[in-house]
Amino acid sequence: MFVDVDFRVTGAPRLTVPAEAVLDAGRTQTVFVDRGEGFFEPRTVEAGERAGGRVAILSGLKPGERIVTSGNFLLDSESKLKSATGGMGGGSEQPAEAGGHQHHNHD
Repeated sequence: MFVDVDFRVTGAPRLTVPAEAVLDAGRTQTVFVDRGEGFFEPRTVEAGERAGGRVAILSGLKPGERIVTSGNFLLDSESKLKSATGGMGGGSEQPAEAGGHQHHNHD
């Protein structure tokens, strides 16, 4: 005999983003925040649990901030290239410039 069981887990509300929005480099996790007018800021975040295609963000992002959820690997490549050539000020908080990438609000 087989039975389907659903468990409802309750807890404090958490800030979550789509899993594909988080670039995971092992020791650091990065999301790109939409600064408007085609500018995106790479932001280091602390990622928590993953469930249902989403990742909990423990720190580094505020509710309501718009993030890139598609094409973020292109922004990451561009920001690394600019950093290597001195275009981003060697890792400062200056936004990476890009255009045409899809971005969405996170929950």
